[in-house]
Amino acid sequence: MPKVSKTVSIPRPPSEVFAYLANFENTAEWDPGVAEATKTTQGPVGLGSTFDLVALFRGRPIPVRYEVTVFEPESRVVLVGRNKRFTGTDDIGVSADGDGSTVSWNADFQMEGLGKLFQPFLGGVFEKLSVEAIDGLKKTLT
Repeated sequence: MPKVSKTVSIPRPPSEVFAYLANFENTAEWDPGVAEATKTTQGPVGLGSTFDLVALFRGRPIPVRYEVTVFEPESRVVLVGRNKRFTGTDDIGVSADGDGSTVSWNADFQMEGLGKLFQPFLGGVFEKLSVEAIDGLKKTLT
């Protein structure tokens, strides 16, 4: 199962960075691998909040429903995304770093069905997508 881990420094306070990242609807603003993102639950983002994303995988739109499964205000959020062929877990941590923040992003991807046959070959693809996403996040929040 492909896994990626990234860390980036952001020159904004942790509370602001966490609120932005926990609201996965913002993902389409900074991740070039996401064409659309919509919050599908009412109220503030928290445990159980859901988001519908249209991810782009090799140019093809792939719908994924994400749900917040861990919510530790201002420090950690875990979102699990699923569709028929894929389960992805994004574990995002935010901590103070001087006047700014450090974001740690750990993602774990599990292919379902016939996709499992291709999983050993997808590590490089997910690595490239994660680099592009972190670069987009840094540009958006700096």
